[in-house]
Amino acid sequence: MSSRKSNRDINRRDFITHGAAGLAVVGASASLGAVTESTTLRFGLNADPHLLGRRAAGNEANFKQFVDQMKQFKPDFAIDLGDFGCQISEGQTTHKMHDGQLEALKHHVAVFGQLKCPRYHVMGNHDVGWLKGGDEEITPDHLIGRGHAGEDITKQEFLDVTDTKHRYYSFDVRDFHFIVLDGNNPADKSSPPRGKDGLVGGYWIDAMQKEWLAEDLAKHRQKPKIVFCHEELHHTPERGSGQGGDNPFAAVGKQHSYIDNGWEVRKLFAEDGRVLACFFGHKHRNRWTVYDGTNYITMAATHWKCSYAAITIADRLDIKGFGGQRSYQLPLPEWVTG
Repeated sequence: MSSRKSNRDINRRDFITHGAAGLAVVGASASLGAVTESTTLRFGLNADPHLLGRRAAGNEANFKQFVDQMKQFKPDFAIDLGDFGCQISEGQTTHKMHDGQLEALKHHVAVFGQLKCPRYHVMGNHDVGWLKGGDEEITPDHLIGRGHAGEDITKQEFLDVTDTKHRYYSFDVRDFHFIVLDGNNPADKSSPPRGKDGLVGGYWIDAMQKEWLAEDLAKHRQKPKIVFCHEELHHTPERGSGQGGDNPFAAVGKQHSYIDNGWEVRKLFAEDGRVLACFFGHKHRNRWTVYDGTNYITMAATHWKCSYAAITIADRLDIKGFGGQRSYQLPLPEWVTG
């Protein structure tokens, strides 16, 4: 890609300027040892394919290209960052729209299933309906006649079709611990005053999920971690933010579309000290910033320029971008590389 050299220069400059706190996790762990060929980890990542029913031939072709590329890459796993199936049309939900989205989701999950490696899903705002959040039980009938465009199936239906065990969950691959969060929730009683990051975000991490996350981090304290969430855990103004990364950001709008209480989650990551990176979708364009040694990376949408990434963790965090996705080569801290 034409931007690869400039990104490499940016990475080097920021690493020199900010040190280990600028580009990689700060911490120490004698139990991890050096990363070798046998522990090299590879995963495929796409975001916002927006597979709007079977009529969206262009978007489906982009997603199929991602699948075909992953067949060659042979990753340890592949993960979609949300807004996977989406709606078949916009407007107030009808039974036809609900059934059509569910059918299309099944179809595209089968396309994803062409990969024989483990496959994971992150829930996006366009994947599910009536963003009530939490573990509230609703039925498809609760969605009929409501005006959330593109949200025509329930969270449980999405989990069932994608064979996802919970709306938030974690898993391990080799020496790494991976965490998937659900940002599609309203504020609850645990939410702090709104707008701490400068604007009022439209999404929240609920109390039950925050409690689970704190316990999960503590349980896997010694492992390096990577987090996936559809919506950003931070507000990214166009002039840039954080302690390093891309500056300025591309103008993409959606300034209020982030997780309002994401700073609470970022604080947990900073206290853990072993969260290498967080990956997001939702904004549809590349953004990378750094908070307290953790890389926060927003991926370009797969439906835009057929963008996706092949990611390798060995002697560095190597993000090889395709289409409109930038490539990054980010150094790892010594406690990972030995």
